[in-house]
Amino acid sequence: MGPIRKSKSKISSRYPSKKESGSRKNDNIIFIICVVIAFVFWGLIKLSEVYNVTYTFNIEYNNVPVEKRLTGMVDSTVHVNFSARGFMVLRLNLFEDMSKLSIDLDNYSMLKEGDEYFIYTQELRDKLAEIIGIDETDINFSESTIGFMLENLHEKVIGVKANLSLNFNEQYDQYNNEIISPASVKVYGPKATIDTLNEVLTQNINLQSLDKDQVILVGLLNPNPRLLRFDPDQVEIQIRVEKFTESSIAIPIDLSNVSQDIQSFPTSVKIYFKVAQKDFNNIQAGEFMVKPEVKGVNLMEVDRLHLTLTRKPGFIRNERIVPAYVEFLINK
Repeated sequence: MGPIRKSKSKISSRYPSKKESGSRKNDNIIFIICVVIAFVFWGLIKLSEVYNVTYTFNIEYNNVPVEKRLTGMVDSTVHVNFSARGFMVLRLNLFEDMSKLSIDLDNYSMLKEGDEYFIYTQELRDKLAEIIGIDETDINFSESTIGFMLENLHEKVIGVKANLSLNFNEQYDQYNNEIISPASVKVYGPKATIDTLNEVLTQNINLQSLDKDQVILVGLLNPNPRLLRFDPDQVEIQIRVEKFTESSIAIPIDLSNVSQDIQSFPTSVKIYFKVAQKDFNNIQAGEFMVKPEVKGVNLMEVDRLHLTLTRKPGFIRNERIVPAYVEFLINK
């Protein structure tokens, strides 16, 4: 019995109890938590320290004056040095594009020396300080100025034409020609290019089921954006829409342009047309005139003449004459 008890004792000492195993596992977790806490505090200490950092920015220019074209970069990059706490440096690296510096030329004074233009980097400090979130006096640029090349462009005033695709509800139509404001724009570009332009089109305007007036702000269609600039680059288009109705009126045929004495059959015709309802009561017979076409016609060789509407009110459309031809007899 003695050896057996000794053997059991050896077996029990080889494997830890569940209680001992759980205790060691808890110790490991506590150790890991302590390491993490220590790392966090270390990181906070490091991030709270002030660092001196330098960034190299690639320069790009926006809103170049319309009468000029950017032709070259004297300075394509600029080095910027500043001091900031680690928290700020981390934020910049994570959430800001610290590789590109966009310069809006509308916001800065440009100085000129020969063909070269430049701006003082001192003027850029405000913008960069706002992005970084530090005082502008803590920012240092590697250069006092940055330069670029601008070329003067030729100028031409060109009329604007609306590019419209309109569809109207039943009985509705466009009342008069669209009003474009401004009616012409300045076009800047190389002389050889702008000399080929006779008009500037707007971007396509596609409107469906119209039954009321429209006012639209639309951009211009630039056939060569690399070379041409427009000022302005947008126009306003006003489209008047009215409800139309069909109407007709009887008009006597005017034979005053016929050199010979003739008698027409019939002596009057009907003119059918469309008119806006707002103008319907303004229709007057005296505003119409219908005459036969006799130029180059030998009255002895024909027995009827084509009729044409030689006078009409400006507010009617789609007019037609019924009948379109008139027979006649020559009085002797």
